[in-house]
Amino acid sequence: MPAPSLGLSTYRWNNNLKSMLLLAAFPALLLGLIWAFFWIMGMGSADADGFVDPRLLPTLGLPFSSAAITPLALANEGVWSYGHIALIVAAVWLIIGALFNDGLIRLSTGAKPVSRSERPELYNLLENLCISRGLRMPNLYVIPTPVMNAYASGLGPSSFAITVTSGLLDALDTDELEAVLAHELTHIINRDVRLLVVTVLFGGMLSFFAEMLWRSMRYSHSGGDRRGKGAGAAFLIAAILMSIGYFVSLLLRFALSRRREYLADAGAVALTKNPEAMIGALQKISGRAAMPDAPSGVQAMMIENPPGLFDLFDTHPPIESRIAVLRRLGGLPEAGESILPRTR
Repeated sequence: MPAPSLGLSTYRWNNNLKSMLLLAAFPALLLGLIWAFFWIMGMGSADADGFVDPRLLPTLGLPFSSAAITPLALANEGVWSYGHIALIVAAVWLIIGALFNDGLIRLSTGAKPVSRSERPELYNLLENLCISRGLRMPNLYVIPTPVMNAYASGLGPSSFAITVTSGLLDALDTDELEAVLAHELTHIINRDVRLLVVTVLFGGMLSFFAEMLWRSMRYSHSGGDRRGKGAGAAFLIAAILMSIGYFVSLLLRFALSRRREYLADAGAVALTKNPEAMIGALQKISGRAAMPDAPSGVQAMMIENPPGLFDLFDTHPPIESRIAVLRRLGGLPEAGESILPRTR
């Protein structure tokens, strides 16, 4: 028996829960990263008896100890000395992200705000969609690029925004443009955008701290003997930090369900009652959506993010699969299938 489908209310609740869990995980992951850094430093500098030379502590900014300590004690001391600083920086980072996420995302993509007088058709299409659902009008932006893409962003009603590229505006007809706007509006309704923005803040902060620890490690070894265990510890720490960053990025990708794009496509059809318009838009966008200069987190927000080498870690399902689902949803024939009824 097939598993029951996940309702939209449950899906939205899951997105809110994931956002809260990611925020709650910030302190634990940051403290764990600091602990791992000092523990690896201790393991790489320990003598045959498993003790760390106390002279290492001042080079790491820790209080001097007259007695040798174990790598475990060094890690605990590192968390005790630097943990509160990391938590303060994390809190400031999150506050800045919450207050200025809209501006930071626009800055990274070059998006420009547009008014009704500048883009009356675009503005009116989005306004009518919002009125039909009783929603507050999100901010509207355009990226001056021939690339065809769009994305929704924001943490709350005051910062929710929909951004489209000028290439998209030039290539799509009115119905297709309305379908794309409805797709992005559905991401706002489903709370996908909140989870995506939190994920971007999460990944950026972890990368920042990993870079700080890496630089600290390099500095602590720059004035001493880089041979033997010291050099080995440096390479080990570098590998561990890079691995942590890599696996965390994978975990963040797994937190973003590809199902959100199918649901947003379906939401566009529900709003516009025109599955063919959404299909036509995706067909035109396919192969013309790549924006490599945009941060990877912002690319994950877009209506299409071209696949990488390993589809397991792709943030979007293939456009062909999305079109096939839309055809079934709208009762349309599959590509290459005759629209005439079958006869015996």
